[in-house]
Amino acid sequence: MMKKTLLLATSAVLLVSLSSCASSPTDAPAGGDHKFTIGYAGAIQSNPNNKAIEDGIRAKADALGMDLIVTDAQYDTSKQLADVQSLLNRSVDVLIVWPIDPLGIQPAIEQAHDQGIPVIVQDTTEGGPYTSNFQVTNYESAQQAATYIGENVDATANVVQIEGVPTVGVLDARNNGFRDGAKATGLNILASEVNGLDTADGSRPIVDAWKSRFGTDIQAIFAYNDDSALGAASAKSGDFDPIVIGMNGSQEGVDGVKDGRLAATFDFHPVQLGMGLGWAAHELAEGRTIPATVVMDSTLITSANASSWTPIKTLLASKTSVDISTKDGVSTLNVTASK
Repeated sequence: MMKKTLLLATSAVLLVSLSSCASSPTDAPAGGDHKFTIGYAGAIQSNPNNKAIEDGIRAKADALGMDLIVTDAQYDTSKQLADVQSLLNRSVDVLIVWPIDPLGIQPAIEQAHDQGIPVIVQDTTEGGPYTSNFQVTNYESAQQAATYIGENVDATANVVQIEGVPTVGVLDARNNGFRDGAKATGLNILASEVNGLDTADGSRPIVDAWKSRFGTDIQAIFAYNDDSALGAASAKSGDFDPIVIGMNGSQEGVDGVKDGRLAATFDFHPVQLGMGLGWAAHELAEGRTIPATVVMDSTLITSANASSWTPIKTLLASKTSVDISTKDGVSTLNVTASK
């Protein structure tokens, strides 16, 4: 039952591994007198996953001799629009955005295009034009979570789903991926609810209400992020002991897998993604090209492989090289690091 799961995890790990044999030269600051400046318009930087992406961008920017300006929209589209316009007014060389609402910030994206400033986005399917879109496998990983429940609990298990705010594209992809995966697997979704607070404190009351309503009929809980999963797990007591699956592969989430609070989480490699974004920004600033779409695979973390997970601090302290490989029309981000 676990063989398929572990094969998927292992194949993803190979893409983002600690290795002494990098596939491209390690970091070296750009030559010349001009110092490039990157603008990063974040969605909500209090989220551990988003902060790890920011830290990855900063690490690569520092290594390549670039300045980085970060803004935090705090899940407010109007603020993000103002943030992006502010970054453009500060004459950044490249703009990186994780859009809360792509259409809501469209005027600023068009302004960047008119000014000739390259724009890199994360997990965005609307709006534009964008120079490059870096995507992680949100939908597919959420589908895999449903498959995991079917294989490790029961193909017709009763589950509940803690959803992310659906107006955020990356979260909506996770919501839909699990829903579709549950249908394909044969799982029975008893209830679902959006965690508008995006925290453990937001998910705990949701699960408490389900616990009162469904009791031990709940066999599994899927949450769109680790914070929500850990909040859900804190509601377990007595004979109420469903398995809980999170997403993001944060330090807290992996610790939850190690101590048994969570059955699994998905590592979307946020530090490596951030490093890839920083590297891509430098490539564009230097006048080179980047594929229009770049994919970052995830890794399923369970008790079988949690001990081999590399902490964020270790990754940030590592020398890294980045490249993009293309096979069968799919461009994949590869980050290798040595201690």
